[in-house]
Amino acid sequence: MNLQGTVQVKASRDRVWEALNDPKVLEQCTPGCKQMTLAEDGSYDILLEVGIASVKGRYTGKIRISDRIPGTQYKLAVTGKGAPGFLNAEGILRLEEQGEETRIEYSGQAQVGGLIAGVGQRIMGAVAKQLVGQFFQSFQKIVVQSAKGGS
Repeated sequence: MNLQGTVQVKASRDRVWEALNDPKVLEQCTPGCKQMTLAEDGSYDILLEVGIASVKGRYTGKIRISDRIPGTQYKLAVTGKGAPGFLNAEGILRLEEQGEETRIEYSGQAQVGGLIAGVGQRIMGAVAKQLVGQFFQSFQKIVVQSAKGGS
């Protein structure tokens, strides 16, 4: 399944970049994320509780950020597995300064398998868009609050 889109964030590119590299921000913004811990290899171990259609479950996995070009882009890889199935996703986040705002462009691929894959491709695509939307909605709130001096 392909994922791509753009999001406008009402903050400077430096602030957006900083937040996209802050594990606390990523943990707060990731839908269903119950825990995110730095692993020895520099990746993050994650625990997620997510429901997709009638299939709900707990997943353990990893988030790895690589190929950083400071202030511009990075590669993101997510793996997870649990009783309902597995997820493997990889993508690129690119930042572009636009005046006092930042445009985030994301693109990537995701694969799901197991029981969760049985909900159907159309539903999975819609759910993926919804989860990405929830992430960026939370991200926007946190970044804008921190830019105003809140936490």
